[in-house]
Amino acid sequence: MNMKNTTILLIFLLCILGLMIGVYQTEVNDSSANLVNHEEVINEDSNGTITIHLELKEKNESDLIKFFT
Repeated sequence: MNMKNTTILLIFLLCILGLMIGVYQTEVNDSSANLVNHEEVINEDSNGTITIHLELKEKNESDLIKFFT
């Protein structure tokens, strides 16, 4: 292989590596961000059926004041 082909191959492999790292970081950030903004709500019916679902947390002004002070 001459220098030109080696350079093109190296750039191509670095692009593929960058894409893989970017996708991985995006998935990690999305999964952790979703759990922080939600709270788990557990309901039990009269017949003993338990349902669990996520609801968005409401933002209180006191939370914002704690954040900025």
